[in-house]
Amino acid sequence: MMEGDQPRWTSEQEFFDNEAYSEGPIPQDIIDRYVACRHPFTPAEYPFWVLGDVRGKRIFDLGCGDGTNSVLLALKGAHVVAVDISPRAIEIAKNRARLHGVEDRAEFHASPLETYLGQAGGKFDIICGFAILHHLLPVLDSVLDDLKQLAHSQTVYMFTEPVALSAGLRKLRLMLPIPVHGTPDESPLQARDLETILQHLPGAEVRLSHFLLRFWDRFITGRYRDYSPLRRAIYHSLCHLDRGILSIPGLGILGSSSVILSRPAR
Repeated sequence: MMEGDQPRWTSEQEFFDNEAYSEGPIPQDIIDRYVACRHPFTPAEYPFWVLGDVRGKRIFDLGCGDGTNSVLLALKGAHVVAVDISPRAIEIAKNRARLHGVEDRAEFHASPLETYLGQAGGKFDIICGFAILHHLLPVLDSVLDDLKQLAHSQTVYMFTEPVALSAGLRKLRLMLPIPVHGTPDESPLQARDLETILQHLPGAEVRLSHFLLRFWDRFITGRYRDYSPLRRAIYHSLCHLDRGILSIPGLGILGSSSVILSRPAR
C-alpha cells in the first residue's frame, strides 16, 4: 500500500505546503467564540460544542493543518495528538501551540495519516477530523479500520466533512462556472462514502448543514467575527432554517456539509 499511495501523498503534501495559512496566534475573539460556544446552532461552533467538556480528555486530531482546531481544543483543556501530511503546516501548528502556551498539551506530527496509524500507540477519548476523510477516499475503509486500534470502549468519533449526497446536484454544481479549489484526489463525501463510514461507526448521527448557508457563503463577503448585529442575526436565522429544512425526510440531499458523530452506547 505504501508504494501505491506515494503519488497521492506527494500531491497532497505539495498542495498543502503551498496553502496560504494564517500564521501567528489565534485572535482572542476566535478563542472566546470556540471555547464558550454560545451559538452551537452555527455549523462552525457545533463540532466544538457537541464534544462537550474536553478537559483532561486525550484527543487524536486527523489532518490538523495549521493547528488552529488542535490548539483550541488544548486551550479548552484537552491533550491533543495531531497529524498532518504538510511539514509546513505542522511547523506553523507547533509555533502556534508555543505562542498560546499549550505546547505541553498539543503534540504535532508531519506524516501521511496511514503511515502514522501504522506506528501509533495508546488510546484516545476522542478521535476527530475537520474536513479530512474526503481526502482519504481511496483508503477510507482501511483508515477507519485502523483508527479503531486507537479507540477504547468509550471513545467518541467526530468528523466534519463536505458532502454531495445527490449525484444530479453534484453534476450540476460541476457544470457551473465556479472554480473548484482542492487537491486532485479529494471529493465531497457521496452517499456510498457515508455508508462506508456508518458501517464502521454504526449508530452514528449525521447532522447536515449548508443549504441556504452555501449561497450565503458564496455571495456574502466578510468574516463572521466582523458581521454587524443585523447581518449576524440574519446569518443565525439561516442556520436555524437550514437545520429545519435539512431535517425533513428526503431533503437532506440538499446539504453540502456534515458533522458525523459517534458516541458509545450507554
